[in-house]
Amino acid sequence: MMRCSKCGEESIIFLHYVRKHLCARHFIGMFEKRFRSTVREFGMLKKGDRVALGLSGGKDSTVLLHCLHDLQKDLPFELVAITIDEGIAGYRAATRKIAEKEADRLGIEHHVVSFKKDLGKTLDIILKTDQSRACSYCGVLRRGLLNRKARELGADKLAIGHNLDDIAQTVLMNIIRGEPSRSRRLLEPLITNEAFIPRIRPLLRTPEKEVAIFAMARDIKIDHRECPYAESALRQDVRRHLNELEEVHPGTKFKILSSFLKMENQSRNSKTQDAELETCFSCGEPCSGKRCKFCEMTSCI
Repeated sequence: MMRCSKCGEESIIFLHYVRKHLCARHFIGMFEKRFRSTVREFGMLKKGDRVALGLSGGKDSTVLLHCLHDLQKDLPFELVAITIDEGIAGYRAATRKIAEKEADRLGIEHHVVSFKKDLGKTLDIILKTDQSRACSYCGVLRRGLLNRKARELGADKLAIGHNLDDIAQTVLMNIIRGEPSRSRRLLEPLITNEAFIPRIRPLLRTPEKEVAIFAMARDIKIDHRECPYAESALRQDVRRHLNELEEVHPGTKFKILSSFLKMENQSRNSKTQDAELETCFSCGEPCSGKRCKFCEMTSCI
C-alpha cells in the first residue's frame, strides 16, 4: 500500500510529474486549488457574470459543473447549463440523463438543445452515408448551437470542460494539419464580437486522468463511455501517441501547454492583426468569409 507524501494516509493517486502520492483529502485540495488559481490566472470570471456551461454529462463537464457550483460560494455569479443532444444512439441518452440529474442535484438551471429539433436531423442520420468527417460535422454544429443558446440565455461567458490532454492534443493536431494559427483561439477570441460568447476553460491545467479520479473521490456520477464516432478521428491517434510520450517523459503535456501559452502570448503582443469579421449571408452570424461553416454543413444534410 502506497502512502500519501503529505500525511501518510493511504494514497489514491501518484502524480508522476512531481513524483508524489496523495490521499483523497490532499488530492481534492490540490485539484480545487489548481482549478481556482487557473480561473484567477486567466481572469476567466468576475463577480456578477452569467456563465453558461456546456454540460455533456461526461466526466469533464460534470466535474466542471461541481467546481463552478462550489466557486459560487466565494465568487457570486450566475450559472446555467446547456446540453447538446446530437442524437447518437446508445450514447447520448445515458450522458444526457447524468447531465439532467447532476444539474437538478445542484439546483442549476438546465437547458437541452437537440440536433433533431434545431437542425431537423440527428447526427446518426446526418452521418448515415459518410462517417469520415464525423467529428468535423459534430464539432461545428455543436459549437454553433452552444453559442446561439448561450447568447439567447444572456450569458457573458461559455464554460467548456476541456482538460490539459484536450488542449495538448489540439495544439499538436493544429500543427499536424498545418493550421497553427487556429490554436490562438483557444484562450480567447482574437476579435471581439457581441455575437460570440467568450469561452473559458478552467480545467486547461488539469490532466484527464485526474478529472476522473477527482470525480470518484467526490462521489460525482460520471459516464466513462466514449463517442462511437471518435475512434476514427485524428485526435485518437494524437491522444494515443501523446499518452505514450507522457509515460516515458512525465510532464510532456504540461510542457506542451506551457510552450503554447508562451507562443500565444508572443503572438498577441505582435503587431499582426486578424482581418475584420464578416456576416454570414445565410444566417447573419459572424464569420471569416461570406458564409459560415455552420451553414455550409447544414446545407448539405
